[in-house]
Amino acid sequence: MFRFFSEILIKYGGIVSFFRQFVDMHRQEGLIGLMHYIRLIFTLPAMDVLTHHRFKAGRKTILIVSHEAFQSSSSMFAVSIAKVLAGRYNIVILLSGGGPLSESFCQLEVTVLHSLMISQDPDQADIVAGQLCNRFDFKFALVNSIASRQILPFLCRHSVPTISLIHEFAADAHQRNVFREVIFWSGEVVFSARVTLQSVLADFTTPIDSNIHIQIKDKDPSPLKKCTDGKLQMARAIMEKAIMEKAIVRRLIRPDDIPDDSVVVLGAGRLPQLRENIDFFIKCAARVVRFHGGDRCRFVWIDQDYNNEIDLAYHSYLTNHIRQAGLEKHVLIFVGTKALTIEVAFEVADLFLFTSKKESWPKFAIDAMAKGLPVICFNETIAISDFLNKIGFEDFCVASDIKSLAERILTLAGSRDLRKRIGVKCLEASESFFNMQKYVTSLDSVAQKVIVRAHQEQIDVQSILSSGLFRRDFFVCPPSLPPHEPVPFYPPPLPHDATIGMEVCSYVRAWASGIGHRKSFPGFHPGIYSEQHGLEIAGSDPLADFLRAGQPEGLWNYPVIVEGNTEVFDLPGNERVALHLHVYYPELLSEIINRLSRNRIRPDLFISVTNEDARDLVANALKGYKGRVMDIRIVPNRGRDIGPFLTAFGRELVDCYDFVGHFHTKKSACVEDAGYGKSWYLFLLENLVGREERTMADSILAAMKRDTSIGMAIADDPNVFGWSANKYMAETIADRLGLRNLPEYFNFPVGTMFWARASALAPLINLKFGWDDYPEEPLSYDGTLLHSIERLFSITLSLNNLRIAATNVAGFTR
Repeated sequence: MFRFFSEILIKYGGIVSFFRQFVDMHRQEGLIGLMHYIRLIFTLPAMDVLTHHRFKAGRKTILIVSHEAFQSSSSMFAVSIAKVLAGRYNIVILLSGGGPLSESFCQLEVTVLHSLMISQDPDQADIVAGQLCNRFDFKFALVNSIASRQILPFLCRHSVPTISLIHEFAADAHQRNVFREVIFWSGEVVFSARVTLQSVLADFTTPIDSNIHIQIKDKDPSPLKKCTDGKLQMARAIMEKAIMEKAIVRRLIRPDDIPDDSVVVLGAGRLPQLRENIDFFIKCAARVVRFHGGDRCRFVWIDQDYNNEIDLAYHSYLTNHIRQAGLEKHVLIFVGTKALTIEVAFEVADLFLFTSKKESWPKFAIDAMAKGLPVICFNETIAISDFLNKIGFEDFCVASDIKSLAERILTLAGSRDLRKRIGVKCLEASESFFNMQKYVTSLDSVAQKVIVRAHQEQIDVQSILSSGLFRRDFFVCPPSLPPHEPVPFYPPPLPHDATIGMEVCSYVRAWASGIGHRKSFPGFHPGIYSEQHGLEIAGSDPLADFLRAGQPEGLWNYPVIVEGNTEVFDLPGNERVALHLHVYYPELLSEIINRLSRNRIRPDLFISVTNEDARDLVANALKGYKGRVMDIRIVPNRGRDIGPFLTAFGRELVDCYDFVGHFHTKKSACVEDAGYGKSWYLFLLENLVGREERTMADSILAAMKRDTSIGMAIADDPNVFGWSANKYMAETIADRLGLRNLPEYFNFPVGTMFWARASALAPLINLKFGWDDYPEEPLSYDGTLLHSIERLFSITLSLNNLRIAATNVAGFTR
């Protein structure tokens, strides 16, 4: 009992405060309401209970997560969604930040919870998600805005189907990979406009669209307002004050001393955050007033500053700028507004000028159209421009630059009839286009699909766990990955104490979302299985389907070479094995030679370098090599390691040897994270050469001598890479080889290091690439001839009825 009251004192600052809150919110529910409320408080200790509404029997429960309760368009949008869904579901709203909209949330018939730490501390987000899911049986969750993303992984791990609602542009995110995380962990992602989706996909190198939708937001996501005390006298006082404030605002926006035919051009936004927008607004005004008829235009910017955090220095700068430009009579910056001010401004204005190039569906522009105002904006920057183009107003309302923006304003300012016609059409079109009931119904439809898919994912996770095939040491990413790496290549990192269940969940999510595809154990490629075999249940996980199908044989299975004891008679003769080394970084050569010396095999060495100094360094480093050094050749700095291999030595290697290795001193200079490049290099050497007692080169060559169907041995990279930007060029080369219908999924030597049967290399060498065929330095990260050839090394094996094999060293992954 002492703990009971002490926790109330801590959470509410005292018993009196607690019971006052109870009386205010639950006076109609009596003792039963109190019991429900107390139960909620003590089953959710990591959260504050702002209000609790008793759930209706027979209704499903859903969760809505919003990052804040300030009067931003995304928060107002969350209120509007909750308002509509409250008629269909029992709703729990979780806020990770406070603000004036908290009251609007609380006025709904929903339970409102608050936890500040979920956006700051992942451990806290895990605790919050666990408490919520233990207390409520959520049918699904709506996670509003990128800023709410922290809770997504934990909802996923508690098997809550999730839909993320995205309004932001990729360029607005503080971290490049936050959109990757949202798409990865969400069952579905709904973008508010095509332009926001395009801004995100611009960062992706492979198509990511399996769980992405585009829906249009409501035209009026405004907070709910109702009289809570019912006192008529207070209501009258509020009304009288509002009338006075409206009159003041009207006179400020349209003073009595300006001509009756003046045209008010309205703009709005929060300063100083939107400095680019107000700069465009003022530049446009300066251009308009210079022309005939433009002197009748009055430009009024409404500063949306709900927090009263006004940057006085910036406002002072704007005032001076307007004065110096001689625009005092034409431009007004209206500071410190309320919703009433915006309402009056729409009534008084003739046009709405929207100068942002970042917002997708801006509340003010939508509201302006709902009031019958023509909206003028930049083209190909916001979804509003697409809307205006579709209804046929691109010549009147959509501009490509400041000059054409001014021209549009002058045209509309000169014709009241044209303004009225466009305003009426905007109003009619917006009413049918922006419909919250329609939007929520579409969300509900998406949710049903998410629920089915999430259930299948649970089944798939259990199938994989029960098989015992999942290799944690193979699947789990190293802790440090390059932050700038092309987004789809890696899944979001797991916590250091992740369980195998969390790892399998992450694996399944990767294939479901299209981000971070990885293999779960050596010797099986889920993508090849999905493409070549097909899935019994559409949308299910390829590995889980493979297991349920009885692990059938096919191209998706391939031999795995591991370390083994090899004797001399197991190996091909040294004279039948060649190794090409491209040594661009001579300081790294000793690493390869030292590892090679641990093996019994002593291949003939063919070495390429790009200058005389490197040649001397290499010759000195190879003095102790016990095999034959056949050639150290200076080659042009073209084609990286592939050019020297195919063009300088290829013919001799194919004609004179049975087995050929190809390695290079890899630093991944184009990758910013040097540690990542080094770990990748060591991963390849560990798998293809070995070290100390781990004689992988011997194991590989013994396996290839024993199994004549193996045409190439590569390190089994757990990451699943595809064509990315290289397919078109690869198809051109493949056409010369007589290859058609290249597969989407395949294994290839990622990093271009391998051991191969000489006959497997002949098709590419026979193409006789010349030095001029290779691109000049510097090369792009992807999409070059070299990246296409890297992938074709394994694709061409089929021309000689050969197959690929992979190596695996336990405990090494990347």
